Amino acid sequence: MGIIRLILLALIMNLAPGFAVADEVAVKVIALFADKALLQVGDKQKIVNKGETFEGVLLQSASGRGAVVVIDGKPTNLDLNQSIAGNFKKPERSNLRIYPDSHGMYFVDGKINGQSTRFVVDTGATMVTLSGNKARQLNIDFRKGIPETVQTAASLVPAWVVRLDSVSVGGLRVSNVEAFVLAGEHPAEALLGNSFLQHMQIQKAGSVLELKQRF
Repeated sequence: MGIIRLILLALIMNLAPGFAVADEVAVKVIALFADKALLQVGDKQKIVNKGETFEGVLLQSASGRGAVVVIDGKPTNLDLNQSIAGNFKKPERSNLRIYPDSHGMYFVDGKINGQSTRFVVDTGATMVTLSGNKARQLNIDFRKGIPETVQTAASLVPAWVVRLDSVSVGGLRVSNVEAFVLAGEHPAEALLGNSFLQHMQIQKAGSVLELKQRF
C-alpha cells in the first residue's frame, strides 16, 4: 500500500506543472449605461462596451436594468452593485505578426462590422479611415455621422465621424471603434489608425510589426 501511495504522489507531482489552477476572481457591476457598463474584475475597473472583453469577462449586454456578463462561456445576469465570484482563466493574449511589402507598407486583411476588407497599418492616422466608396461597399451609412472637413495632401475633403460596431484583424478585435469616412475614393485601402491601435501593444522586431491586444 505504501509503494502505491508513493507512485500516486510521484504521478501527481509530475503532472501538476501541466495544469493551471484559475484564481477565484470577483466580478462586479459598478455602473450601468446603454450598451456599456463599469465593471470591476478583481481590483481592476473599466467602462466596457457591449461585445467587449475585459480581464477575461465578456459584456454581452447592458442597460439601466442590469448587465449580462459571460465568464468561461457561461452568461450571468448582474444587477447594479451585484457581484459574482468565479474560477476562470484569462484568455491568452492574441498577437499578430505583419510583414512589410516591397515598399515597406504593412497590409493586413481584416473585417469591419464582420465584413472583409483590407487595411494598411497607419500609426500616423488618428482614427480608422475609410473612403466613401469603401464605406458604401461595407454598407456603412456614414452620412448619419458627424460632418467634418479634413485637409488631405491635395485639398480639403468633406468627411464624417462614425462609430463602427467592430474592427478585427487576425485574432484581434475591438468593438465600438471611432472612424473617419472621407468623401470619394481615397484612401484606396482602409487605414488601420489609432482608434484601433490604441488598444494594442505595438512593437517591431527587425522589419516585422507585432500587435498584441491589451485587456
